[in-house]
Amino acid sequence: GWFSFRMIGFVDSILVGVFRPLGANGGKRRWENRRCARMAVAPSTDAEFVEAFGKMVRGEWIGHEVSFDGTTGELEPLADGYIPEEFLNWGVMPTAFESNHSHILRGDTLYRKHTRIIPTVDHFSDHTDVEEDTFIHDINSAGFTLFDCGSYAFAPEKVIERKSLLDKVPRIEVCLRDSVSDPGFRVVGVMRFDFSTGKFFKSQQLFHERYETDWSNGQFIEVGTGYRSEWGKTETTKEAHVSGLWRGENGSERETNLDADITQALLLPGGLFLLSDKTADGEMELELGWLIDETTRYAKHPSFFRTVVLVQEAFPPYPALFYDSCRITMATKYSAEGDLLGSTRNVERRV
Repeated sequence: GWFSFRMIGFVDSILVGVFRPLGANGGKRRWENRRCARMAVAPSTDAEFVEAFGKMVRGEWIGHEVSFDGTTGELEPLADGYIPEEFLNWGVMPTAFESNHSHILRGDTLYRKHTRIIPTVDHFSDHTDVEEDTFIHDINSAGFTLFDCGSYAFAPEKVIERKSLLDKVPRIEVCLRDSVSDPGFRVVGVMRFDFSTGKFFKSQQLFHERYETDWSNGQFIEVGTGYRSEWGKTETTKEAHVSGLWRGENGSERETNLDADITQALLLPGGLFLLSDKTADGEMELELGWLIDETTRYAKHPSFFRTVVLVQEAFPPYPALFYDSCRITMATKYSAEGDLLGSTRNVERRV
């Protein structure tokens, strides 16, 4: 008979992340240059702002979930239990999960239902294995920051230095929606970190997604989305793509120097990068950045991305010739005592 099998985001067993070594802290990063955001939104104030956020975050978002090592930035393979025996016989080794996010805001509560589609061997696509988790956030909590473009950050209000393996590992959940190039695309990240070392810790879970349809609580994926992407195989972000002088929407400027100012930098595929910086006085800042020109153009026009790669190879002095002119970032900052100071989103353009 005829058989079909689901192959999800195959990535060759190559190094797709780049780890930047530690650098000396040259002092505090210029936090004041970021556009401020409110830490909480009371239900009786800014009703239009909250309503706009609810409309922009709502929907079914399909994409692929990829995990990276928090120390090296290398892509983490799927556990053996997720790989069907038939895949092993065929030499097929998926390294990403096809995924679906169902997002909806009801009153003051944001629901994020994550459906992970397991690599499956099926007959005429009549069977799909999935795992589901639902995450619930109160938008009035001190750790929740929202933006009317549909972006948000949820971070612990207090973190402590881990003194034993039993201490909980803090994590930050971030959603960055493209408000510049194409609002139909976004990035979701779940970053784990160790406050005592100022570094990322264990797996960093990242999603590249596009809007599919209005909210349906994940019902439409019963037969699979059919969406295919291999963003984990795209070119790894280079230091030259991130470094340099950038100007925010409010006109302020800041310089990113991975050698001198950053405790740890993970340069990842898909135009993504993670920065962690713990200053000499103990304050800590974690940042998820997205070079939107690269990923949105690649998602729509793969030939454009291939052209960029060819130009880069022909003109090595210009590694960021086309697609690093704009970036969206979400940064979360903690005091030396581990108290949450705030999360800010910024759209920056290269100066």
